[in-house]
Amino acid sequence: MADAMDTLKEILGDDAEDKIKGVMSTLSGSSGEGNEASDNSDFSSDIKALMDKLGSPRSDPRANLLLSLRPYMSEGRKKSIDGAVRLLNLSKLSGLMKNI
Repeated sequence: MADAMDTLKEILGDDAEDKIKGVMSTLSGSSGEGNEASDNSDFSSDIKALMDKLGSPRSDPRANLLLSLRPYMSEGRKKSIDGAVRLLNLSKLSGLMKNI
């Protein structure tokens, strides 16, 4: 689970924890007040399932190719590769969220 949270933080960028808390508060605020505890636990289990399916960034061959080229690139291109890998992970996450 720790690897999954690190992956999510890497995908979301610098203020990942604030973004996650904002989404959770928005979702819990839109649900009924009586079922808030059960909704939060359902949401948490859904997030855990997503993170388990997301896996590591090394599970995507496109990301593997980019990450294998990274040591040979200049600093500017290394940042571009990091951004591209994050974008690949984000697209993978959006595909998984569509299934929920």
